Amino acid sequence: MINNRLIVEPATFKDFLDRRDVGSDYNETHVLQSHTLTHVSTILQSLDPQTMSAMTIDLNAVAKNYHTLKKDINNENVVLAAVVKANAYGFGMIPVGKKLHQEGCRHFFVATVTEGIELRKHVGNDSKIFVLCGLLAGCEQTLMDNQLIPVLNSMYQVGLCTEYSQKIGKKLEAAIHVDTGMCRNGISMTEVDKYSKEISRNIALQLVVSHLACSDTPDHDLNKLQLKKFKYALGAFGNIKGSFSATNGIFLGEEYLFDMVRLGKSLYGFSIREDMVGSLEPVMDIFARIVQINEIDAGDTIGYGATFTATRKMTTATVGIGYADGFMRKFSSFGNGFIGGMKVPMVGRISMDYMVFDVTDVDNSFLKEGNWVALTRTPDYTLEKWALELGTLPHEVACRFGDRVKRVYIGGVCDPT
Repeated sequence: MINNRLIVEPATFKDFLDRRDVGSDYNETHVLQSHTLTHVSTILQSLDPQTMSAMTIDLNAVAKNYHTLKKDINNENVVLAAVVKANAYGFGMIPVGKKLHQEGCRHFFVATVTEGIELRKHVGNDSKIFVLCGLLAGCEQTLMDNQLIPVLNSMYQVGLCTEYSQKIGKKLEAAIHVDTGMCRNGISMTEVDKYSKEISRNIALQLVVSHLACSDTPDHDLNKLQLKKFKYALGAFGNIKGSFSATNGIFLGEEYLFDMVRLGKSLYGFSIREDMVGSLEPVMDIFARIVQINEIDAGDTIGYGATFTATRKMTTATVGIGYADGFMRKFSSFGNGFIGGMKVPMVGRISMDYMVFDVTDVDNSFLKEGNWVALTRTPDYTLEKWALELGTLPHEVACRFGDRVKRVYIGGVCDPT
């Protein structure tokens, strides 16, 4: 736990790091109490000296995005469920889950049984946790013991659920996934016609689920075709509650909402579409320590493959983060860092543990081994903007950040208004 009185800001950071509230305690993270005001620079300075990279995650922003989306949907009959699979898209399933539970969220989606077991320990028995991978043979009792609801994806899984229900003399709670056009998971429309009544009779069905394939393209013909099929499937199952839309789908119109929407990337500040960048609160920033300062001459090359050649005498900073930590090699020579109030370009290829920046024009007082370089800077240079410029998804990048990147959780209780 950081000492509450540790609030001195080193001059090295004051030009580019913002002031924030620092939030409640979580396992294996670095935190400050919510009533303490501090600078992010102070947080970074207080980390163990062996920490080479860190990610600040603003839980207040997660909560604000949840309430913003709730306000945008503006329908008290629609449940907002949080998708916290893949360690909450890399942001931390447990701290994010606890924060959202505190904010009133009572429905969660995870990908695997293991994720569900861990989440259950932290969100109380008043929450429903749906497991998207469904029911695997031998997991039946584990699901029951942890009050997890499998999303059944095939008739094989339906069979497992039915058999176990008969064995214990009690219907297992489950959701059913219907494939309305994505051709990835779910029972077919033919199977809906053939087995819907049998499924409803043998299983304590909680929800009918489907997933839109092209919701990020509002005028795509498949959206309306899938909607038509989903309405039909709901009718076949006796009008059980339905969940059709994830983040993008909620903006296709009221008729796509049904009883529950599944909020994923939007909770973490990633926009619905490229034309909506900036409409949600960014949640994270990334930092890495300088491990070496080098002076190089014109004609010298940097990194593997000698892909960058200096055209002048340069000062470079090697920082301790690389593709082992989640920054893919495709980012090489593309991104920027921030130090001493300046944007500095990346030069050369990203390697497993390092990347290099041109810091020639940065004041020497900032160029010390152990100092921090910001790799993103909210709000003007976010991970989302970087990823979109590269032609990839920001949540694909976020999911890749490994354990060597220290998560630092920031934020107290969010005011829903």
